[in-house]
Amino acid sequence: MFARCLSPRLTTTMPCCSQAIRGNATLPSINLYSFRRRIAEKLSNKYNEARVHEIGPDLACLEWLMECGSTSVRMSDGQTITRQREMREYIPHALAENPSSDRPLQTGDISYEKQWPNAPYTWIVDVDASDSAIANEGFTYLRDVRRIEKLKLNFCDYFGDEGLKFLAQGRPAQTLTDLEIVLNPCITDGSVYWLLKLKALRRAHFYFLPYVAHRQGFIRQLKIALPRCNVTFPEVDTIGFGYEDAKKTKRK
Repeated sequence: MFARCLSPRLTTTMPCCSQAIRGNATLPSINLYSFRRRIAEKLSNKYNEARVHEIGPDLACLEWLMECGSTSVRMSDGQTITRQREMREYIPHALAENPSSDRPLQTGDISYEKQWPNAPYTWIVDVDASDSAIANEGFTYLRDVRRIEKLKLNFCDYFGDEGLKFLAQGRPAQTLTDLEIVLNPCITDGSVYWLLKLKALRRAHFYFLPYVAHRQGFIRQLKIALPRCNVTFPEVDTIGFGYEDAKKTKRK
């Protein structure tokens, strides 16, 4: 996974997903799109606005996530989708279960109901998109999801700062409480600008983000702007998720 997005000249080139600034020097960028990445961006990550209006933001987002190979998506009705077949069976069921004319309005969501009259009464709660082919453009699907709470983006190397921008500019900025990003060579120091806008965060775990050059500054900015959020970003000593290192840091 890691090798897909980096070249042998890692020490002198940029990651393929975005441009980074370290201090006052801008590193040169290089186009390293793999064939699989191009397929992901042009097909499974292409935003389909008509589809969103047809079935609502959450079901369209579910469709995108599973077509990109996400591990699991838990819905507000307790259903957990882990396969594309399950997703295809679930979507018509969710649309038929709660006709828009019969369902009650959600408190504080009246404008949402008016904007998305075809949206189901169930929505995405928890997403594990680890090791999937989600890319920046596809994050547009997350912009209008009703009330997502948890998002795990481990070992995803096709998205970078631009994907987090879509999160920060949409509804997830007010609902997302748990974010996890492990091993991503396309996230840079600049991503903190968008992360600071996720005001509902209560847990944020990062590990092995090689193009975050100023790790301590990254952590400090998050802790100042989000005082109720438990931020962990341990040093890298082994390939993994960094959980054990995060626990040691917390005990200290």
